Amino acid sequence: MSLHKVSLSLYAALQTGILALSGSGGAAASPADEVKTRLEQGRFREAYEAARAAPDALGTPLFDFYFGIAALNAGAPGEGVLALERYLLQFPGNRSAQFQLARGYFILGDDPRAKEEFSALAVGANPVETERIQQFLDAIRTRESRYRPSVSGFMEFGAGHDSNINSGIASGQVAGLPPGVVVQPGQSSEHQSDRFGMTAAGVQGVYPVAPGVALYGGVQLSGRMHQQSRNDVFNSTVSGLQAGVSLVEGRHLYRAGMDMTRVGLASQPYLNLSTLVGEWQYQHDQYNRVGATVQWSDQRYHSIDTYLDLDKTVRVNASGDGRDSRLTHLSTFWTHTAAHNWKPEWTIGLNAGSDRNRQSRTDLSRDLWGARSSVAIQPFARWTFAAGLSYQASRYAAEFSEGVPARQDDYFALDLSAACALSRHWTLRGEYQAVDQHSTIGFFKYRREQLAAKLRYDFR
Repeated sequence: MSLHKVSLSLYAALQTGILALSGSGGAAASPADEVKTRLEQGRFREAYEAARAAPDALGTPLFDFYFGIAALNAGAPGEGVLALERYLLQFPGNRSAQFQLARGYFILGDDPRAKEEFSALAVGANPVETERIQQFLDAIRTRESRYRPSVSGFMEFGAGHDSNINSGIASGQVAGLPPGVVVQPGQSSEHQSDRFGMTAAGVQGVYPVAPGVALYGGVQLSGRMHQQSRNDVFNSTVSGLQAGVSLVEGRHLYRAGMDMTRVGLASQPYLNLSTLVGEWQYQHDQYNRVGATVQWSDQRYHSIDTYLDLDKTVRVNASGDGRDSRLTHLSTFWTHTAAHNWKPEWTIGLNAGSDRNRQSRTDLSRDLWGARSSVAIQPFARWTFAAGLSYQASRYAAEFSEGVPARQDDYFALDLSAACALSRHWTLRGEYQAVDQHSTIGFFKYRREQLAAKLRYDFR
C-alpha cells in the first residue's frame, strides 16, 4: 500500500477521535467527509473545490489533512503545505502527513526541506514506502545537478525477435517500378526474420558553472547482433557523444549543444551524423510541460562492402557518398500529467523538417512532417506501462528515376512497453513495436514487428 492510500484509510478509522480532540464535533465531519470521498474517487480538483467552499473548517486537523492532499493534487501546493503544516502541529509523529508535506515541499521546489523530510521518513520505512521515498530522493538529486556536479550512467542487455531485420520486401516484381525490376529469392533485399541480442551502456555528467547554468556531456555505445550467421551483414553498432550548456531560468529550461553519432553496419563505418541542437522547455505547472527542439544535422554516408545475396556469393560495394545530406528539423511537444493515483502522463508532439542532398541528387531530397501521441501509467508501485502511435510523411523532390514519379513514404508505428522496477537500480522491460511503411516505390514499402526483453542497471 502506498503512503497516500495508507493516509486515507488510516484517518478514516481515526476520524471520530480526531474530531473530538479538535473540539469541532459533527460540524467538521461533513466537509472532511466530502473531501475524503472525492479523494478516494480520484476527483482531486473537485475535492479541492469542496474544501475551498468550507473555510470555517480550516484549522480542524482532519479537514486540514484531507485539504492538504487535495490541494497538492489539484495544483495548489502552497495551500496544501500550509494545511499539512497546521495538521502536523497537532500530530507531529504522523508519517502519512509527513510524507504528504515532503511531497508538497518537492512540488514547490524547496529541495532542502523536501530532502530533509524524505530522509527522516526513510528511517524505519517498510519496503514499499522505501521505494516511493527513494523515487523522490532520486528526483531531488537530479534537480540538484543544477548546482552540484553529478554523474549517472546505465548498462542494458536484451534479446528479442525481429520479423524483418533489414526492412526488406517480398521477392518478385517491385511495385511502382517498370516490369522486370524484381527481387529474387535469397537476395539481401528480401525480408528476413531473426532473433537478436543487444547491449548498450552510457555515462552522463553535469557540471554547474554559475547559478542556473551548467555544462553537460555524455557518451553512449550500443550494438545489435543477429543469431543466424548469414545475417551478420545486418549487425549494427551505434556510438554517440553529446556536449553542451543548459540554463534554468524560473520555469524555463534552455539547452544548446552538439551531438556526434557514428553508425556501423557489418563492422564497417556507415554513417557519421553531426547535429547542432537547441532546446526549450517550460513547466507551466506540476501537470503541464511544453517544449520545442530545433536541429541542424550534417549526414555523411560511407561506402561499404556487402553481398547481393544472403549466401554471400556475389560481393558488391554499396556506394554511400551520393546520399550525403543536411537536415533541418523542428519538433514540439506538450506533456500533461493527470491528477490520478495511476499518474497517467499523456504526450503529443508534432515535427517538420527539410532534408537536402548535398550531391545534386534531388531525388533524395525530401520534406518531412509527422506527429506522435503517447501515454504512460503506473497502476502499481513498481510497474509502468506505456503505448505510443507515430506517423511520419516523407515527400521527395524529384522523380525516382526516368519515367517514375517522385517517391512518397508514409510511416506508421505502434509501440507498447511494460517496465518493472526490480530495485532502485535494476529495471526489467518488455517492448513491442509494429511498423507499417507505405511507399510509392516498392523497395521502401515494408512491415516489421519487433519483440524484446531488456534488463537495465542505472547508477547515480
